[in-house]
Amino acid sequence: MARDDGADGACENWELTKDALLEDRTRRKASKRVLSFLTLSPQRAVVLLALLLALSFVLLMALTIGNIQRVSAVREELERAQLQDKQSQATAWHNLSKVQHTLDTQLSAELRAIHRRLLNVSQEVEDVQQKMAQCRAECGKELSSRVQALEGRDVLRPALQQLEELRKEQSHISTLLSTVLEETQNLTEMFCTRCPAGWQQFAKTCYYFSTEKKSWIEARAACSMLGAQLAIVNSELENKFLANHIMEIRAFWLGLSDMHREGDWQWLDGQALSLSFWRSGEPNNVGQHGEDCATVSSSGLWNDVTCTNPEAWICERSC
Repeated sequence: MARDDGADGACENWELTKDALLEDRTRRKASKRVLSFLTLSPQRAVVLLALLLALSFVLLMALTIGNIQRVSAVREELERAQLQDKQSQATAWHNLSKVQHTLDTQLSAELRAIHRRLLNVSQEVEDVQQKMAQCRAECGKELSSRVQALEGRDVLRPALQQLEELRKEQSHISTLLSTVLEETQNLTEMFCTRCPAGWQQFAKTCYYFSTEKKSWIEARAACSMLGAQLAIVNSELENKFLANHIMEIRAFWLGLSDMHREGDWQWLDGQALSLSFWRSGEPNNVGQHGEDCATVSSSGLWNDVTCTNPEAWICERSC
């Protein structure tokens, strides 16, 4: 029995040794494979590197194309939104233009009616004046005859008192007539109904908005040919009126420049600039030739521009 146990132990040791040898051989083969893989020939390494680069390039192109498609989709959405916004703005401007035209038509009709009434009132006042003059002359003659008739009589004192009262009443009537005439003249001057065709009215001034473009100097000459001058803004209401009549996204020349001295902005009539509506950051006098002339846009904000630029313009003249 002892020998059998020793044989069994030897067999077990032999099996363990065999397994260890097989495992060691397997490890060596794996090491050789790793070494053979790490020691690839240059041609194989280049091919493998090229494959990796190609795969990376394909992935990069796929990502780039995906991003481009997303950017294109976003850009299309933005363009569609911008188009809708432009259409909305065009519709709004069109509606505003119709409303403005309707208001101008109604206002012109009302002003013409008021003007006709004022003319009628003026005519009536003139008639009353003529009658008063006739009455004054006739009353004077009658009073003179009464005074002469009453001279030498005992009732001379009451007659003189009546004469004085009549004179006071006549003076009061003359004062009332003068007041009525003055108020009528003031009402006539308040309304201006003599703007030429194609001109717009604000207060006592007529304005012309050009449809063509010229340089600032040419625009000033064009206004002179019409008996007018480039527009001069004297109030915020006047500036809003000009902006409301600019129905497009464009700029119009004003009669404002600093040609004579940089930074010293003056109107064409020689007035210094006291009230301004410059856009933020303006005037900035940029560019090779500088910016010495002012424009106004539909927003009511001003900008300094090179005077030789072709722009539309606004003329103004008194009624």
